[in-house]
Amino acid sequence: MTNQNKTITDEQADESIKSLSAGPVVRADEFFKAREAGEINDNGVSHKSKSKSVDETEITILRIIVEHPMRPSSQYPKLAGISPNTFKKIRPILKDKGFIDEHKLQANARGRSAILLGPTEQGKKYLSDYDNNKRNG
Repeated sequence: MTNQNKTITDEQADESIKSLSAGPVVRADEFFKAREAGEINDNGVSHKSKSKSVDETEITILRIIVEHPMRPSSQYPKLAGISPNTFKKIRPILKDKGFIDEHKLQANARGRSAILLGPTEQGKKYLSDYDNNKRNG
C-alpha cells in the first residue's frame, strides 16, 4: 500500500487557502445574538476573556479544593471529573485570582516535590458568595 498523502510546501498551503478569504464573511445568527447580549464585541472577541469572571469549570475546581484542601495537585482532576490538561490550564488562573495557594511538600524520597493546594480566604468567600447568588437569584 502506498502513501497517498502528498507533501506540500508552506507556499503551496498558503496558495490553497487564498480562496477562503476571497468570499464575503457570513456571520452566524449566534454571533449577532452574542453581540447584542454584550458577550462579544464587533470582532467576535469575548469580553470575558480579559475580565475577572470565573467560569463553571473554575468554580468546580475551586469547590473541590475547598472541600478537599491540602491534597497533592495530581488528585484534583479526578476529584473534579475533568482532564488533567484542563486542570493544568485552570490552576494558574485560580492562583492568579488569589483563590488558591500552592504549598510545596518536599518528600524524603527522590523525585519532584508534591504541590499541595489549599483555598485562600478570598477563594472561600468567592465560592460562598457564588453559591448564595445561585440560591437567591
